[in-house]
Amino acid sequence: MSLTQRLKVRLGRLRVRWKWFANSSFGEHLLRGLRRVLTTGVVGYLVYRLWTIGWREVWSSVPETPWFYVLFVGIYFVLPVFQTLIFSIVWGRPVHVLFPPMLKKRVYNKDVMSYSGEVYLYLWGDERISEWSGMELIHSIKDNAIMSSVASTTVAFGLLGAFFLTGTVVLPGFVVRHGVAYAVGGAFIAAVTIYVAVKFRRAVLRLSGRLLLILITLHVSRLLLVQILQILQWKVVIPEIGLTVWFTFLAVQIILQGIPLLPSRDLLFATAGIEMAGAMEISRSAIAGLFVLQSVLDKATNLIAFVAVTLWDRRTLDRLPRFDHNGNEDVSPEGVSPESLEEAESSMRPGSPE
Repeated sequence: MSLTQRLKVRLGRLRVRWKWFANSSFGEHLLRGLRRVLTTGVVGYLVYRLWTIGWREVWSSVPETPWFYVLFVGIYFVLPVFQTLIFSIVWGRPVHVLFPPMLKKRVYNKDVMSYSGEVYLYLWGDERISEWSGMELIHSIKDNAIMSSVASTTVAFGLLGAFFLTGTVVLPGFVVRHGVAYAVGGAFIAAVTIYVAVKFRRAVLRLSGRLLLILITLHVSRLLLVQILQILQWKVVIPEIGLTVWFTFLAVQIILQGIPLLPSRDLLFATAGIEMAGAMEISRSAIAGLFVLQSVLDKATNLIAFVAVTLWDRRTLDRLPRFDHNGNEDVSPEGVSPESLEEAESSMRPGSPE
């Protein structure tokens, strides 16, 4: 048995064991309990820190410039817009049909659990995309998720490396002393990751190489656009703080976003930001007002989007057009009268006029 086959067998066994554990009653309760404990702990500590800072000071530090809210809207919609473009290319569907479920997918992944949005998208597509089999839908969604993870890792390592090498962020003392070792280790991990990705691409990914290249290009563009908008949003609120401080906050945010299955990343980032503000001798109330409002706005917008898309789902499920592989609208038998079916059948008989 080759090395590739042995790895497939081991990964298959691990996947089966994890699914058995996660789907068991004990596993479901344990994972749900751990998420709740972590979220409760983060929220409790955040409330405590806000209490020590002073609610009045935090409230007075809430951003007043309209550009904060304009940029928030831009940041919020970047992900669903790019996901809509991606699946419009992969599935051949109009963007106006795909945009609402991409909004709901964002809500699931952001506020429920990582990759729960992919499960919702599969269920959505299974009801509406009749010409794609269940496995084809799963593979397309899975390949997009993998390309998104690869792009996230690439952008994260690239930005963090650029921040550290250029001195844009303040490094801890032990990192400065062992900078060469960390650089060599990072390069080795990147090389191994690229080798594994190339070696097992055909065993893991099902979309064509051209589509995968388009997907990863769109994901990298999306991530870079979000980072630029994020820095701009922070800078317009507190312009007196230098870019070095904001890049440091951005580095922490990138690290937290890269941790899988971590709930309430925005609240955890807000808590970390308040602690970092004290260490960097900048206004904790200003940072608290900025980051906490950003988190509250995100969750409120998620709630509105979730309710709106759910109502849209119910009203449009039976009226959404279906399309074939060429992107042409597929007329279902429910929408065709018996007379038109009889006429079509007679036209296909031998000797009938075309």
